[in-house]
Amino acid sequence: MSNFDESLKHLESRIAYLDKHVEEQDSEIFKLSQRIDSIIKISKDQKAQILAILELGSESSSGTPTDEKPPHY
Repeated sequence: MSNFDESLKHLESRIAYLDKHVEEQDSEIFKLSQRIDSIIKISKDQKAQILAILELGSESSSGTPTDEKPPHY
């Protein structure tokens, strides 16, 4: 086998390895992107829940505050 053939096979082998590596990275990046999107959605949902709780708390405190001491203290 000539030196050229060996070099060509070595390059083909490296290209095949790099192609596989790129495909694996693409797959992992796609999975991470999906996880990030999921986390962002959960975060937005939790923020909406917290705002709703705060709004309910401010509505109930406007009539009779629960943190104030009764007048006889």
